[in-house]
Amino acid sequence: MIDPLTGVVVVAAVGAALAFVSDRALRRRKRAFVDRYGTYDGFRTQVDADEVRTVRGARGDVAAVKFVRDRHPLASLAHAHRYVKEL
Repeated sequence: MIDPLTGVVVVAAVGAALAFVSDRALRRRKRAFVDRYGTYDGFRTQVDADEVRTVRGARGDVAAVKFVRDRHPLASLAHAHRYVKEL
């Protein structure tokens, strides 16, 4: 059996490691977005607005955001939501 102090230390170490890995993945994704699109405006020029409007009209905003994310996996949820909202 593990004493309580050891358990807390193990949980803290695992949590810190997961936070580190998550932060690295987020930074890598943001860097890839900038390398691919430059800015949000660069991203907007790459998305087919007519297709997104069609999906939004047929299935709603959530489906349109998912469609944008599926077509442009480097885009964050915030970018995809903003794009659909601005259409």
